[in-house]
Amino acid sequence: MTENKKAALITYHAAHNNGSFLQAYATQRKIQQLGYECDIINFSTPRQQYLYDVYKKVSGPKDIAKNLYAFFHHKLIQQRHDDFTNLIDSALSLTPKFYEDPSQMGDLEAQYDVFVSGSDQIWNTDAWDYSDAYFLNFVHAKPKVSYASSMGGHILDKRGDTALADRYRRLLADYRAVSVREKSAQEYLQPLIDQPVTQVIDPTLLLEQKDYEAITAPRLVDEPYIFYYAIDSIELNDSAAKAVQAYAKETGLPVYVMFTGNKSYGLEKYGFHMLDVAAPNHYLSLIRHADHVLTASFHGTAFSILFEKQFHVVRGIRNGKVNMDDRMSSLLATCGLEKQQLIEGMQWHDEAIDFTQVRPKLAEEKARCTEFLTKALAD
Repeated sequence: MTENKKAALITYHAAHNNGSFLQAYATQRKIQQLGYECDIINFSTPRQQYLYDVYKKVSGPKDIAKNLYAFFHHKLIQQRHDDFTNLIDSALSLTPKFYEDPSQMGDLEAQYDVFVSGSDQIWNTDAWDYSDAYFLNFVHAKPKVSYASSMGGHILDKRGDTALADRYRRLLADYRAVSVREKSAQEYLQPLIDQPVTQVIDPTLLLEQKDYEAITAPRLVDEPYIFYYAIDSIELNDSAAKAVQAYAKETGLPVYVMFTGNKSYGLEKYGFHMLDVAAPNHYLSLIRHADHVLTASFHGTAFSILFEKQFHVVRGIRNGKVNMDDRMSSLLATCGLEKQQLIEGMQWHDEAIDFTQVRPKLAEEKARCTEFLTKALAD
């Protein structure tokens, strides 16, 4: 029996990003459903805190510009910050102690039976807020497990970097069970380590729709609508927005977007309606009640599938090349939804998704991945 066993989870729970919060919520909840007490390690690097501070500590002209922007948009940016922090504090079970550096975490090993890292891009060493702590480098005598850890969508491009390979090999040497979210990460890591590397689905898909009801806001838009979700500067580009614009014109539905950062206002020039909401509870509501979801984000895709929404993945074109992100491609392939692509200037697949075909594929994956996690925790 596992009733008294305690698991500690480390992930990007403190990032003010809808997908990051929701994958943390889902991983913790799934581990709890398997019979464990589970706390998320309340860890956030100073760099990560800087990313989401309303006003930045000034170290150059860019910080002054960011602070001026925050001053002139204070109400919305402060509200977004507060909505995220309130949800993190109320919906997640965190360790009582806050940590900024792995060297502070020596007290944790005595408190927990098993340690879990995952998911999100916690193993992407190029990420601004990356730390070796996400490989549980402060744990030396207790079991270490990963669930759906991601290395970013382009890890296979780095196969020639021997120093990076050696780093991953060293950091994963004492893991009991290793699973990753993308096939590319599995292909990259398997030659480097002795343990099997298992590809699993994102933890948000391990839960049921009802598991998110407690953290979903009421309906926000009274009319039928398209919800377009693009994460600020990373996925906001003219090509993707024009594809959305063309799709909306064809369907006759208005497009609603939510604030995800300073550059979100650039979407208004395409005729999209900007909502002054930005937290995960609003995000879930906008997906749940949309007539159609257009998304340039991985978790937008995941929740469209989970909530059984008609949706397309929006692919931007840059320098004449379509941006094909392996994270979303893997998920679409798993569910047999590879045709759900929206690309500027290309004909989209407009036949309605038959979720009776998707459900058994997703159910099979859920069962397989739940079995992996159950065994990894209990061994």
